[in-house]
Amino acid sequence: MSFSEVKNNFIELTRAYSLPTSAAPWFTAASMAAVSAHFYSDIKIKLFGILLTFIGVICVHLGANLFDDFIDIKKELKKGKKLHEIDFENAKNKGRLILNGTFTLKQVKFIIGILFGIALLIGIYFTCLYGRIIPIIAGICGILCLLYPYSAKYYAGEIIIGTIFGPLLMCGTFTALTGRYSFGLMILSIAVALIIIVLLSSHSLMDFDFDKRTGKNTLCILAGTKKRALVLIGAEILGAYLIVIYLAFTKQFSYWILSSIIFTLPLAVKLISSLNDYNNVKDIKFIPKWYLGPMENWTAIKQQGIEYFMYRFYIARNLGFAFCIILAIVCFLTVKINYIYV
Repeated sequence: MSFSEVKNNFIELTRAYSLPTSAAPWFTAASMAAVSAHFYSDIKIKLFGILLTFIGVICVHLGANLFDDFIDIKKELKKGKKLHEIDFENAKNKGRLILNGTFTLKQVKFIIGILFGIALLIGIYFTCLYGRIIPIIAGICGILCLLYPYSAKYYAGEIIIGTIFGPLLMCGTFTALTGRYSFGLMILSIAVALIIIVLLSSHSLMDFDFDKRTGKNTLCILAGTKKRALVLIGAEILGAYLIVIYLAFTKQFSYWILSSIIFTLPLAVKLISSLNDYNNVKDIKFIPKWYLGPMENWTAIKQQGIEYFMYRFYIARNLGFAFCIILAIVCFLTVKINYIYV
């Protein structure tokens, strides 16, 4: 197997295409940390700390993705199904490389162990620097990751993911790089969490019938109907935008953070419009446009016949990514740098 095949298989196995969901919030927190008075002035220490937090976030994210698939497949096996008989219907790519035998369950467990092991070692490093606050944040994150595969019973899946990739990831990154806590960042991270939940809710809306039939409880299912679920997604976007407006008008951040709303509003409108078309079963063509953000591997997606799903997934993902990146740039450029030299 060539390196390119190994890389592509690893990306699909761990769903690495979803990494912008964690990379963008990390970038926002790292940008705020970089202009904090408590950020180390030594450039080598800065770069090393930033690199370690990024690797840690990636490993936790990919490990959690793979662990989720592993648990779901194990559940199906316990029902007496053979590996090749398992079918997740709408989620056609879920665990595909495990189900077709490309990776064995033993290999998957090993990869999960490696990913979480790397994250653990990085956590130990920052614990040695800053003490127990790091393992507390990491411990809460770990517990939520373990609970996530069972969260569908209690309508808690989206809340858990939003909490992990919003407040925990952002506050954890900031603390790991500065040894301090930022209340303003905590509030901002709630807006980021809502935008991340938008991605999950968009996914759940398109899986509404399947989830309802199989007993998977999501916030969209809790809403009762697809129409109400769409209203819920709109409310999640509005909630994120209102938090940004609040932070700007209370002068906790520069008014420039409002640009995160201005520049992502077209994506938000397009997402709601496209999901409304989905609800009303409109027969439309899915044509990627540059202003909607990247939509990688589109030819392969069309061949698999899942462009109706991935088109909307990409828009929701790109909405969250753009929202966070704009916030990161604004924070970095507008916060006065006042380093404490050590």
